[in-house]
Amino acid sequence: MHFSWRDGVSDAAQADLDRILDAGLEVARKELDKSSEFDPFALFTDGDGGLLSVKQDMGAFGKHPDSVAIINDANAKLKKVSVSARCTALVVNTRLSAEKTDAIEVHLEHREGTALLVLLPYKRKLTGKVDFGDLKAFICMPEVWG
Repeated sequence: MHFSWRDGVSDAAQADLDRILDAGLEVARKELDKSSEFDPFALFTDGDGGLLSVKQDMGAFGKHPDSVAIINDANAKLKKVSVSARCTALVVNTRLSAEKTDAIEVHLEHREGTALLVLLPYKRKLTGKVDFGDLKAFICMPEVWG
């Protein structure tokens, strides 16, 4: 029997998660078109379904920001907006050591309780073009509404 993360998740929550995942991946892809990597960033949907980004003062992290510090700051800000948010996404550039490739990593959460880790592997060709692999989704522990 095949189980999906969508089993038992409301249609509204699925729509919120799909929408914020698409938005996060679109921003990350655009960043990768311009640069070899990107800083972590966070998005959330408000109570009315509006898609918003979490404001982070990158200057506060110094000249060479540490990704862990940026992620911790983004998670803290997502927890603060969780009172009025429906859905959150934390998007990170990561390395998949076993697969020897990079990936866009998206931590998704919905206030209804769904928490997912989504990976989109990619490889940059010598021409600079980025080839993307297949999305992989995993159920994970919630951090924002945990």
